[in-house]
Amino acid sequence: MQFTDVVGQEETKKKLIEAYTLNRLSHAQLFSGDIGFGGLPLALAFIQFIACLDKKEADSCGKCSSCLKMSKLAHPDLHFSFPVNSANDSKKKLSDDFLTEWRELLLENPYFELKDWQNKIEVIKKQCIINVAESQNIISKLNLKSFESEYKFLLIWKAEKLNLDAANKLLKLIEEPTDKTLIFLIAENTEDLIKTIRSRTQIVHLSRIERDLITLYLQSKFQLDPDLAFQLASRADGNITKAIEGFKDREEQLIFSDWFKDWMRNCYQANVEKMVRWVDELSSASHGRLKQMRFLDYCLNVVREGMLIQYGGQSLQQFQGEELLFIKKFAPFVHENNLIQMMELINEAHTHISRNAYAKVVFMDMSMRFANLLHFKKRKFVPQD
Repeated sequence: MQFTDVVGQEETKKKLIEAYTLNRLSHAQLFSGDIGFGGLPLALAFIQFIACLDKKEADSCGKCSSCLKMSKLAHPDLHFSFPVNSANDSKKKLSDDFLTEWRELLLENPYFELKDWQNKIEVIKKQCIINVAESQNIISKLNLKSFESEYKFLLIWKAEKLNLDAANKLLKLIEEPTDKTLIFLIAENTEDLIKTIRSRTQIVHLSRIERDLITLYLQSKFQLDPDLAFQLASRADGNITKAIEGFKDREEQLIFSDWFKDWMRNCYQANVEKMVRWVDELSSASHGRLKQMRFLDYCLNVVREGMLIQYGGQSLQQFQGEELLFIKKFAPFVHENNLIQMMELINEAHTHISRNAYAKVVFMDMSMRFANLLHFKKRKFVPQD
């Protein structure tokens, strides 16, 4: 992985290279930001740059023996740690047991998220953590001398998944690592890391990726036409993982569009019987909590688009075809008298579902309240004397 393979984060790349060049690099770095901001590929590109035998000014050479091994994730001084299912019935409890699957997924798509990893190792419905046995294994490996590189590298992906015992066991290593050891922690929710871990690292804050860069990446990676790539990038909010998921879930979006149309018609007509049937369908076990949350994200985007259409603002360009035609008809029902309440209502439902609230109650309550909001009258402009 070279810096040129990492989408965006140009300022962060420059700062990392400068820190290394000026010998100001912390031995423990915490890359903080959504997975889709690219912390994992950025850390890998930086590691490859440090280990490169023929560095260029702003990137690794990509051709030396070190770069070739790093590009295959097979360098003997590169160590990985990541969440696995460590339940008592699991025979494999360490990251080393899953290195083959890890390399396959990472080489295919460096912007994958936790559910992709769980699918890869077939533990989608089981909790994955980084346990104390993994911490002990890390310590044992890093106590050895490096094989080829000047440094030993440890990359901990989803570091917030370190359980308390595992985190405490790594404290001394992170504070006082063995000689010539660099540690990179990748985390989305840094607040879930114990404070003593956070305080011992140099935090690298990642930013959202520019829409145009995501558009170009999607065109190149998936051979998408420019309009579709732009639409997906616009919806991603600077998160390349969301854009990729959007590409994979286009069929799901059509389902969400139909759900939203039915929901709005039922709410506008205040048809409680149809509302109940709609809630039963959406709450069925076949859809699951994550899909319900994605639908609520979709609803939020539709309301925002309706507001922009209503007030002549610049469209987010997230919708096309029949979807957009419906939203234009829906737009007059979104105005200054109900916009904030609509968005708060959807966000509130999203929070409840994420916390495992009973879906039928959440969606029925949301529907009844939304039906009321749809009938709020737009404030009339009265000129002042």
